[in-house]
Amino acid sequence: MNYWLIIVRERTFMEILERGVYGCSDPHCGLLMTRVRRGDRLVVFVSGFGCKSYCKSFTAILEVVGDWAKAKVGNWTGVVYVKPIALGRVELGTIANKLGFVRGRKNITEALHSVDPTNPRATPIPTQDAELIMGEMRRQAEPRPATEILTRRETREAREEVGRAAENIEKLMRELAEIGQILGYHPITNYDTGTYKLTQAWWGSKDEYEEGLAPLAVFETTQNTEQALAKLKHARDKWRGVKTYLITLRPEDTKEIEKALKGSFHELKNKIKTITKEEIEQTNKDLTKHKETIKELTSLRQD
Repeated sequence: MNYWLIIVRERTFMEILERGVYGCSDPHCGLLMTRVRRGDRLVVFVSGFGCKSYCKSFTAILEVVGDWAKAKVGNWTGVVYVKPIALGRVELGTIANKLGFVRGRKNITEALHSVDPTNPRATPIPTQDAELIMGEMRRQAEPRPATEILTRRETREAREEVGRAAENIEKLMRELAEIGQILGYHPITNYDTGTYKLTQAWWGSKDEYEEGLAPLAVFETTQNTEQALAKLKHARDKWRGVKTYLITLRPEDTKEIEKALKGSFHELKNKIKTITKEEIEQTNKDLTKHKETIKELTSLRQD
């Protein structure tokens, strides 16, 4: 578990609390989605721009309770579910000299950005610093009331959009698993390697899976392209020779993949095969139609 600092305006802080999601907009999403994972905690800092009550203060500790999804929520293009574990108002000036990530920095701005996950050179907040901020929040009798709130309609629409994105991925993974089963493989969804949860992996058989042998193929989606490529690289490093596939959800994802494969993931170029969401859906439909015949012909055994 890592602690990261997110610097937001007061209005955005209110939106996070009301919607129960935190988000990002391109071009910052790539790095943020790769660094901030389920189980991590976000320390919210409200900047001094356009604020009324929470200026230059730490206002919440949020736990990331989901995986990133590409969904349009307000100005965000990528979102993740979060829940508050501490709320309050801790002015930076009152504890700055006690924070390790502030000491030795030229100024406060440099210090804050040194633990901001959108900064390529940033590192997580030291645990003792995060616990100090959390302790100050919890010592307060109650957090200050929100100065602004979203309408229930805005909140509902945001949650519905995130929910639809997650449901679409779940449906696609069910269809992919059905393809694997029809072809005689043993698919496992959300396989945990200890470092990442792979969206889906196929073994040659149930016995091979239970014996701890390497899978034959690993599949990820472009719901979070940067993270998907990181997972596929991890799979190739862990299991030599494993086939890796990236399922594109939108036509424009191809350009994003090409850009990533020319940059930070250049070593994966020509190592990953892309499949469109529509190809998975059509293949599932075709194979299901002839499922029994396929099973018969792929399970031939000599007498």
